[in-house]
This record gives sequence, C-alpha cells and structure tokens, in this order.
Amino acid sequence: MALRRLELVLAVVCAAAIVWPALFGTRSRRGLVFLAVIGAAISQLVLEGFRWQLTPVYLVALGLGLGDLLSVERDLPWWRRVSRPVLGLVGLGMMVLPAVIFPVPILPEPGGPLQVGTVTLEVVFPERLEAYGETPDTQPRRVMVQIWYPAEAVDQPVAVPWTNDLDVLGPALARRIGLPAFSLSHTSYTAAHAVPSAPALAGTYPVVLYSHGWTGFRSIAVNQMEMLASHGYIVIAPDHAYGALVTRFPDGAIINFDPDALPDEEAVEPDFYTDRAVQLVDTFADDLVGLVDALALGESGPFGSMAAHADLGRIGAYGHSAGGGAAVRFCLSDERCDAVLGMDAWVEPVPDRIIANEATIPMLFMRSDGWRGTPNDGRLRGLAERSDAVTYWIGIEGAGHNDFVVTPFFSPIAARLGMKGPISLGRVVPIIDRFLRGFFDSALLGAGTAAVEQNPFDEVTLEVLGPAGG
Repeated sequence: MALRRLELVLAVVCAAAIVWPALFGTRSRRGLVFLAVIGAAISQLVLEGFRWQLTPVYLVALGLGLGDLLSVERDLPWWRRVSRPVLGLVGLGMMVLPAVIFPVPILPEPGGPLQVGTVTLEVVFPERLEAYGETPDTQPRRVMVQIWYPAEAVDQPVAVPWTNDLDVLGPALARRIGLPAFSLSHTSYTAAHAVPSAPALAGTYPVVLYSHGWTGFRSIAVNQMEMLASHGYIVIAPDHAYGALVTRFPDGAIINFDPDALPDEEAVEPDFYTDRAVQLVDTFADDLVGLVDALALGESGPFGSMAAHADLGRIGAYGHSAGGGAAVRFCLSDERCDAVLGMDAWVEPVPDRIIANEATIPMLFMRSDGWRGTPNDGRLRGLAERSDAVTYWIGIEGAGHNDFVVTPFFSPIAARLGMKGPISLGRVVPIIDRFLRGFFDSALLGAGTAAVEQNPFDEVTLEVLGPAGG
C-alpha cells in the first residue's frame, strides 16, 4: 500500500474537508473541520510517526484547520462550489504524491514454515592483516556479520528493522543511488520479519554464505536471507569492510567504503584497475573463507552457540556482482563449498588459474539484461560449460542489476529512477526466490531438481549445462 493506514485516513479527512462546503454550499459548524483534520494529523504523527514525504499534507491539514477557524464567510457562491473541489483535490493529490512515490517499503513475508531469528556480531581474522584503510597491514582484518537462522516460535515476535545502521547507512545509500541524503530516512519504519536474538531451533542446518557487491552491505538482500532461513537454512552475510557502503563496529568505529579500493576504470591505468579489482574480489572471498574457519571453531569461536547448529558438511555460497565473483572464487578454491549461485556474478577479476578449473559442484548463474552478452558473461559461460557438475544458466528479461537486491522496494517508480529494470517487482521477486531456494534445496538438501529445471516464467530463459544438461 502506498500510504499507511492513518496516512490514508489523514488524506481522506483532508479531501472531505475540501469537498464538504462544495456539496452543501456552506461550511460546517466552526471548529469541526479543525478538530477533524488536526486530530487526524496528530493521530498519524503519534501512532505511525513522521516522515518527510507527508510534510505537504501536514501543511494542507493545518491550512484547512486554520481556514475553518478564521473564515468569516461561511456560505460559498456557486463558482467557489465548482472550483473548490476541482482545484482543492488536484492540489491535495500533488501534496500526497511524494508519499506515494516514496512509501514506507513493505518487505515480503519469508514464506517458509519456520520462525526466523537474527543476530549480528563482529568476527576478527587474527591471521589476516587489513589491506585497506589509513594504516594498511598493521591491524587484523575484521568484519561485521549478520546471521539469519531457524528460530523457536515466538508468540508475539518483535520484528527487527531491515537494518540497524540506517542512521549512517541511509544517507550514504541515498546519495549512492542519486537521491538527497534524507530521502531514505522513512525506511526506519520498514520492518523485517526476523526476531532479534531469538533462541535457535534445535537441530543442525545447511549454511549459505552471502557476499554483497561493491558498495553493498550485509542486509542489502534481507528478504532473500529471511526466505532461506524460514525454509531451514542458516544464512551468514558479512559487511566486507572498505568494500561495503558503510560498516559500523561495536567499538563505535564507522568505516565507509574506500573509493580507491575500486577506482573509476576510466580514471586509472588498466593494469592498476585490474590489480585493484582482483584484490577486492580476493578480499571478499577470503572473508568467506574466514567465516567458515570461524564456524569450524565451534562454540568456542566467535559464532558461539550458533556454530553448534551449522552443518559444515553442507555449505553453499551466493553473491551479487563483485560478491558473486567472490562466491565463485571461494567455491572454486575451497573444497568445503558444495554449491555456488551468482547474481550478475563479476568474475573478470577472478584469476585465470582459478576460473579455468573444471567446477565439480553445482552452480547457478542469474543474469540481468545489462550483464548478458558482455565479456564478463562470456568468461562466466566458459566456466559453466567446462563444469563437471550441473550448471543452470538463467537470463531474466527486463531485470536490472539492482533487481537482485532490496532497493527496488523503495519506490513504485524505481524503474524510472534507475533503481531497477522494467520488470515489475511482483514478478522478479518470485523468480529470484524460486530459483534461489530451489537451487540450494537441490544442491544441499537433495530435494530434487524440479524447482530449478521447471521454468514457469515467460521472462526467464533457462539452460541446463554440464553432465545433466549437455
């Protein structure tokens, strides 16, 4: 819904205050409109909270209320009875428009039978020195990690915000997508569905690692994390410090992305750019390796009791863009990885000695319109065709690069703002969820391949490569 419930009530009350005198030719008893519109505005502010998009509507409500109190003339001539509803309602519609264009995003229900819990923690890699920052190679690498997992049922779950770092992440993300810094402040009202620090459900579960792209962040695909966890996975997503948009650590340190970690390709020499790109994807991939190492330490390691629920014999990885390349690099180099999925996986920085290997684990690659038919796509195709295991090659017609993350939820006109492709949100989310879950169900749970190999979507082209598909 574009407007929340009390926001809609406020808009309707304002519309009624505009139309009433036109219908009856006279204003209502003095003070009634004032009480109605001001009461509706105050109720909305108290119960739902302020958001900047509604500022024009608050001003309309104030103007209507004051007009009701101060107006001397109570009867309307015929021409005012005609012009008031026409001009008034058009004006009100324009005032409501910002709230419609940038509504409070609503994330989809996870859809699985299990309650989802979530925790966030810091993981330090004592044997790796930080390659970025003002003093590289002097401090151990550390990352913030968020975990989504099957949790014990809670009668009245308290949902966690879609991100706990909106105060620092929101302005940076808004600027990154070309909006004013305050533009995403209203997403503080967007609730995810996981329960913070909920007791983990008894048992062990396959682990799926998620690697975000350049200037992404750990919860950039929170709807996908919750969906997988609700179907029985432990999903672990790090903020790749200095490659993540913003990372906030428990000690108060805030690390912004380092522009020099991946400079503008056209502003530097090709060899320099290539070296930086390789280092970035290597760093992301090494973070994934480090997280598996930390899990293997068991309850004495940084994951604590959560490690006891992780089935280290069933590990998958997926990622978006540079994170997709990191997931591929990790899974081609680490025998503990059992399956890999890439969303517009950027594999050009993956070294030849690794990308030339014959993969022995199942793989799935989703590609948006802009990433198909590119040199990167050709390199990825070579990997897929050399694979010694089944590989799924998927193109999504109308999808943009950002359709694989959460930003399309921010606006119903996200495609016009360049935040997604022309495919509708209601189509692309089920497509991604079906193949994402179906692939890992098949590869890690042995659930069969029907959910991956049967394609009910007109927008999707699907090839099955490798021994199973030719």
